[in-house]
Amino acid sequence: MLPNYTHILYATDIGRYTRPVFRNAVALAEKTGARITMLHVVEPLGNTGRAVIGAYLPDVDVHAIERDALKEVLATMHKRLAKFCAEELSANKLESDIVEALEVATGLPSEEIIRTAESRHADLIVMGSCTHSLLGHAAIGSTARKVLQHSHIPVLLVPNLTH
Repeated sequence: MLPNYTHILYATDIGRYTRPVFRNAVALAEKTGARITMLHVVEPLGNTGRAVIGAYLPDVDVHAIERDALKEVLATMHKRLAKFCAEELSANKLESDIVEALEVATGLPSEEIIRTAESRHADLIVMGSCTHSLLGHAAIGSTARKVLQHSHIPVLLVPNLTH
């Protein structure tokens, strides 16, 4: 018997191999009557990036450039998230209301995933388990590992490898 999920947070990097992860979130939502919030997190520029911009463009307000660029990136990612969702739901002939919200946030991905899951009262986080390969063996991604370590909400990791 499945737990009674009512709200699933699907965290995605909208990468090449994320469709199977989303399909697992949708299948669980369909079986349990849950709704899904899709989340993509954009990492901030960071100190190294700011230093490089400052070194090459010393007369420019680095924080203003970062703020303006981030607004554009967030808007672009929201459009990509909406397109991804529409394509997947349409291709699988699913109701569009199964996904109740699309969110794009900025910050450290693991922290934002947990924060959003808590604020949305999610009872499950679904995310991909692997973002890279180490010495030919699948390695759990650092974001997935941190979410597993710090979340009080159950986490379903779905393999998103190329094979």
